[in-house]
Amino acid sequence: MSRTPETRRSSRDGIVAAAVALFDKQGYEATSVQEIVDAAGVTKGSFYHHFDSKDAVLLVIHDTFIDHQLDVLDSISTADRPVRDVLAEVIEEIVVGVEAYQQQQRIFYEQHRFLTDERFEAVKVKRSEFERRVVRMIERGIERGEFRAIDSAKIVAFGIIGMSAWTYHWYHPGALTAREIGRLYAQVVIRGLAGDG
Repeated sequence: MSRTPETRRSSRDGIVAAAVALFDKQGYEATSVQEIVDAAGVTKGSFYHHFDSKDAVLLVIHDTFIDHQLDVLDSISTADRPVRDVLAEVIEEIVVGVEAYQQQQRIFYEQHRFLTDERFEAVKVKRSEFERRVVRMIERGIERGEFRAIDSAKIVAFGIIGMSAWTYHWYHPGALTAREIGRLYAQVVIRGLAGDG
């Protein structure tokens, strides 16, 4: 009896979820494919039907949150709004994404050295696209007179992305929600770029 696309997708998702839990708990290198399939309740055959190796799973874990971030850019940047409002929302949503994908980000940032060169090239393509679009957003704000002139939009973009993404390292639900933290970051960044008092 053939498996439906929904069943195959469920099997794949179960493998990824099991890998996330195991990689986060004991590390990528210390986790075997056998442990992943045991935790997912599938066979090794099922694993290798979906993935050609363990680092292919690590790539999917990365893509889960970077694709979310690119989708956020798509949904926010299409509106004809002041750049300062768009950039503020992007910063806010990056931090909200940290809350949603904290495990995935922690695994990738702390375990990505295990990706093969070929896999890491695929990572770099998506990350470069995200960075390019944030740089362009800052440049557009300068061109429109919303932001003051700065020496390097690229360096500022890297700082914004790094500050926002690094929240994964320390964030725990507490006095401030992820959204409130994102709004606080955005307020500081936008005031600095705009030259507000």
